[in-house]
Amino acid sequence: MRKKHGNLILYGMVLDLFLLFPFSPGTGLAQDLVQIIREKKWESLPQTIISPVDGAKMNLIPAGEFPMGIPEGSVLSEKLPDAAPEHTVYLDAYYMDQFEVTNEQYSKFLKEKGGKDPLFFSDGNYNGKLQPVVGISYDDAMSYAHWAGKRLPTEAEWEKAARGADRRVYPWGSSFMESYCNSYASQVKFPVEVGKYPDGASPYGLMDMGGNVSEWIFDLYNRSYYKNSPYKNPQGPSGQITTRITRGGDYKSDPPFVTSVSRCQAGAYSAFPNIGFRCVVSVSDLEALLNPSMVRTQSAPGVSGITVITEDKATPNVVSDKSDTSIYNPGVGASFKRVRYFKNIDFDGMKCVGADEIYKGERLGIPYWKVYFDSPGKISQAQFYDKREKLQLLIEPVYDNLSREKEIKLFDQKGRLIYRSERIFQDGKPVKGTLFSSSGDYLGEEKF
Repeated sequence: MRKKHGNLILYGMVLDLFLLFPFSPGTGLAQDLVQIIREKKWESLPQTIISPVDGAKMNLIPAGEFPMGIPEGSVLSEKLPDAAPEHTVYLDAYYMDQFEVTNEQYSKFLKEKGGKDPLFFSDGNYNGKLQPVVGISYDDAMSYAHWAGKRLPTEAEWEKAARGADRRVYPWGSSFMESYCNSYASQVKFPVEVGKYPDGASPYGLMDMGGNVSEWIFDLYNRSYYKNSPYKNPQGPSGQITTRITRGGDYKSDPPFVTSVSRCQAGAYSAFPNIGFRCVVSVSDLEALLNPSMVRTQSAPGVSGITVITEDKATPNVVSDKSDTSIYNPGVGASFKRVRYFKNIDFDGMKCVGADEIYKGERLGIPYWKVYFDSPGKISQAQFYDKREKLQLLIEPVYDNLSREKEIKLFDQKGRLIYRSERIFQDGKPVKGTLFSSSGDYLGEEKF
């Protein structure tokens, strides 16, 4: 459970007040909050914030582990086989919209950015201001999220927000309650206004996580992904398929499909009357969220704060096709195989893999990898996979106040620290790294 602090309510009140007005770096209150963000004092963050662009209330989901999925062989797994096996996942802290995005919010987006109206926008059964917007595709949801300075939740983020960490099956508990959600049992037959079922709130106070409308998720769909899911901040499988995931069930769903573990696949182009969405933002991206002008200058069309290296036409050493095993020769004495790149997040044009980095990957015997960024040029995590696409290693850097990688931490596939390297810099470049085991024992030197 999240620890309570004496200033928690104060910061919540402060944030709710100043986010209603344009963000001004010169104000004392804004500076206080920005300082919290920059110093990563996440324990001082408020439980609820208001997103400045779309006005959505967002609730804090604290960092930590939770059991995702359901045990193999359980009664529910017979109906939901792709929701097994149960596996432990660690997520960094994030905020999620308290309600599904409404027609009123989506209309504001269309007025400012333009674009086509959702299907059913003229249908009186679906176009109430406070009804969740439906009839939108995955790309439509992504476009809205980027406009709002947020992103779509990963499958792991959605599930933790819906069920917490106590293995409950529904957002409200272990048993289906007809009066707690808008499902087939309710016989309403249409989406209702968001927040009409407060008894069905999730452990973190999110509404309509079960029933009403299903919700678009960032991840691609893979039936067996849970068997190889990474431990920390999983982003879903890689691939060229267009099949995405929706979660939470809808007004037509039977009880098993209103559970917080049910996974439903849908084509990214789909636009149905029972699919909507809600957004999230990582706590590390709060400063950008508080300053909408920062969002407007970003070129990425989708994900906020998690940016991935991708193929650049000017650098032919990054490929997306695993079958491509040709040799790239950047010069005399430097020859190595290309490394496959998993393109699973939209590229923002800020960074590209370099030949030296790929060469190091080949020396490690790790042919496939993903690299994520907290901000341009700042790697938050690198994930290394074997030829069977099974996660082998995680590497996370720690930066100093000059944005240099002062420490590198290496974790195994379960997220356990293996060793770390403390680096010494000269003229802005690392010249030596001292290696220590997880218990602090000296292991040797890292050469550059």
